[in-house]
Amino acid sequence: MGSYRPIIAGNGLAIALTVIFVLPITALLAYAVTSPLDSGMVKLGSYLHETRDWSFPILQTEERFAKIGFAIRSIIIAVGISFLYFWLTNWLNQGLARRSSKGSWGKESYIIESIQPWIFIGPALVLLILFLFIPAFSTLSLSFQEADGTRTFGNYAFLWDPSSLGYEQFRYAMRNSIMWLVLVPTVCISLGLLIAVLADSVRWGIVAKTLIFIPMAISFVGAAVIWRNIFAGGGIEPQQAINGLTPSYQIGLLKALLGHTAAYNEPLYSLKFWGNFFLMWILVWVQTGFAMVIFSAALRGVSEDTIEAAKIDGANPFQMFFRIKLPQIYSTVVVVWTTLVILVLKMFDIPYALSANDDDKLLLATMMENARNNWSVGGDNVENLFAAIAVMLMVTVLPNMIFNARRLRREQKELGH
Repeated sequence: MGSYRPIIAGNGLAIALTVIFVLPITALLAYAVTSPLDSGMVKLGSYLHETRDWSFPILQTEERFAKIGFAIRSIIIAVGISFLYFWLTNWLNQGLARRSSKGSWGKESYIIESIQPWIFIGPALVLLILFLFIPAFSTLSLSFQEADGTRTFGNYAFLWDPSSLGYEQFRYAMRNSIMWLVLVPTVCISLGLLIAVLADSVRWGIVAKTLIFIPMAISFVGAAVIWRNIFAGGGIEPQQAINGLTPSYQIGLLKALLGHTAAYNEPLYSLKFWGNFFLMWILVWVQTGFAMVIFSAALRGVSEDTIEAAKIDGANPFQMFFRIKLPQIYSTVVVVWTTLVILVLKMFDIPYALSANDDDKLLLATMMENARNNWSVGGDNVENLFAAIAVMLMVTVLPNMIFNARRLRREQKELGH
């Protein structure tokens, strides 16, 4: 079959060239044909503006409805182009394979099966190159440039120089990011495993797992608001009334249970250093249900034969879990851990929603927002400094990527044997 590699490569190149030219032209024609939809949406907006007597300017209404029309067109065209891509590539693949094999069904099937996987992963590869690899390398290049375009390590030196404005914030951001990376996945996985094991041993386990999974349906901002009311300052004395309105009371549930008075009015998440752990708990509360559901499904897949054999050998519950069940779901634990690590690295919503922007609460993501608003020392070079911070954020992902790459390679070798 090695002699068919040039044929497979030629057919694949013909399919790729056809798609590259046909699909963009088709999309442009579709946009041109459907352009009257925008005018129709503008007329609809003007009609609704007049009949409903909206207060904002009519130009603003027309602009909004024009954008809505363009969005609708883009969605329809994108879906249509996707179907056209798979239909066209499949038709070309079968036609070219039939022509190249000269009537031999076995050869035709081999050519089709060799090209077919690339048809499905092709769009994903293109999107990865356009929206991941190219921006990543552009960011890396930008991080080594000054405002005038000269190559330098000055941006990284600014972050690591103890005398610079950004050093203290960057040090806190790195420390906090590492703390989040270690503690949040560890606690989520530990609680998820514990709940998955215990809930399956009681009758009302389904109800318990449902209640624990519910926070997964809440956004990070919503979860931050919920826990803000719990971690807020305590005390029973009302705050000062404003403009004659009814005075408001502090509603910090946790501080009220601890018996704190109004003198201890600082929210728990604002405490120096220790406030980081209250912020972490919010993410743990949201994500423990995810870990629990995945582990619960994995534990059901553990072989009953090994469990029965362990019982016969007299294994106690701890030995049953740590020596029998846990090794069999190790891959699942690694997948959940990887997912949580990636989630932690891009965490922004919870600290931002709680205005936890003190230096000792910063993460790498929130540090970029803080720097954008407060740093002026960088001048025209601020964007390059942002790129350097983004590169440092990518560097924190590398150990996770290397670990998973080695694990996948090891598993492939084991399957090969």
